[in-house]
Amino acid sequence: MGFTNFFNLLGTGENAVDPLYKAITLIGPYAIGVVLTLGILYGVIVGVKFAKAEGKEERAKLQKVLVNGVIGAVTVLILLAVLYAIREPLVKWMHS
Repeated sequence: MGFTNFFNLLGTGENAVDPLYKAITLIGPYAIGVVLTLGILYGVIVGVKFAKAEGKEERAKLQKVLVNGVIGAVTVLILLAVLYAIREPLVKWMHS
């Protein structure tokens, strides 16, 4: 699906919130999948570097990088999932 199809799906709704709702509905599952995939790849790459590290200082540094990466990926996944889950109540709230 190209950008033209994406913008055609958004269209001009009755309310100003409709395009946002449609965008979140359309992009949400893909965004969650992309963040999950990138998080796993990042974890694997840093994990391999950690396994190959020779010094204690380098291992400690890579361990911090890995922990921070996991925390960041989990945080973004949670935020995306919450946004995707509350999109309908949020739109109802905006209409009231």
